[in-house]
Amino acid sequence: MHGPAAPDPETGSGARPWWSPAPDPALPPISTRRAYAEVLLVFAAFFLSGVVAAALLLGDRYRNLLQSGSWAAYSPQAVDLCAQIGLAVAVVLLLSARRGVRPATLGLRIPRLDDGRVAVSRSVRVAAWGLLGLVAGGILNALLQTGHLPTGTPNAPELIFGMVDSVQAGVVEELVVLAFVVVSLRQAGRPWWEVTAVALVLRGSYHVYYGPGVLGILLWAAIYYWTYLRFRELLPLIVCHTGWDMVGFLSQRWVGVTGVAILVVAGIWIAAVILWLVERNNRPVVGWPAGRGPGPGGAWGLGWPPGRGVGRPVGPGSPVGPGSPAGPGSPAGPFPGTGPGGPPPGWHPDPAGYNRWRWWDGQRWTEYVSPHT
Repeated sequence: MHGPAAPDPETGSGARPWWSPAPDPALPPISTRRAYAEVLLVFAAFFLSGVVAAALLLGDRYRNLLQSGSWAAYSPQAVDLCAQIGLAVAVVLLLSARRGVRPATLGLRIPRLDDGRVAVSRSVRVAAWGLLGLVAGGILNALLQTGHLPTGTPNAPELIFGMVDSVQAGVVEELVVLAFVVVSLRQAGRPWWEVTAVALVLRGSYHVYYGPGVLGILLWAAIYYWTYLRFRELLPLIVCHTGWDMVGFLSQRWVGVTGVAILVVAGIWIAAVILWLVERNNRPVVGWPAGRGPGPGGAWGLGWPPGRGVGRPVGPGSPVGPGSPAGPGSPAGPFPGTGPGGPPPGWHPDPAGYNRWRWWDGQRWTEYVSPHT
């Protein structure tokens, strides 16, 4: 029987492949009825009108009521969108707080490392995955769509309204249709397949005016959904969604905006790969106190072989395998010199000398090992 999986060096959670979701936060359980009631009522409050409008547009019965292009027409609408943003944030946070869910649990936080610094590399990777979803979904949508929202060359009032509308879409959609849905249904113990189906159906419901192009929206939504589950960070996804909508709107007036956006997206993708490689190469051993490295007769008297000092840790997927024993000839166990004053939990040089690294769980040396340097 396998022991518990060794923590992921990046997140501190159980070791997992790069595609697997982060563990659910520890939250008090709620009933399925309560979870669905809150999810569907909040969704209806902010998106039911959008679902109706999408159906009318699909049936070619939708008419744009804001055709004058005047400040008198667009200013009140922009104020209304700002109010929707504030109301959505307030409603979601208040309902969540009543269930013991903090804003950080929803992903509303600045991504930070254990030492308090902003997790720039992780934020860029989240943004890179989010942009991948938007680009891939946008391409598929363009190939399949049979309908779309009315377009034109916006004037100044329409530009202001469009910018506010982009912010509203980024904040409200990701908060209400993604984070709130996932956290609420998982808090009720609903299985992943069900949570996934609900999240995608709700996302697609107010985009049906694209016709078959809604498949592109679902592709984007699926990648966004996975990215959120993998990192549990919402702010980078909100920023990407907002920026995507702004580019689509501004490009109706200035075609060059699209070119600039392409360069920005390419830069983020390149930066994400570089930062990930640098972080992976320089990541310190998990739980290793600053300035305390092993050596002959070192900090814990474990009898480390000469030259087996601290190196970069193995990343997710580098160990022999989550839940996989080290195999014959590489046992776990107590080794000479290990006691209550041993190292903190983390990857450390294998005191038995069988492998490069072995996982210490705080009490004993486990069977989890890695030969990687």
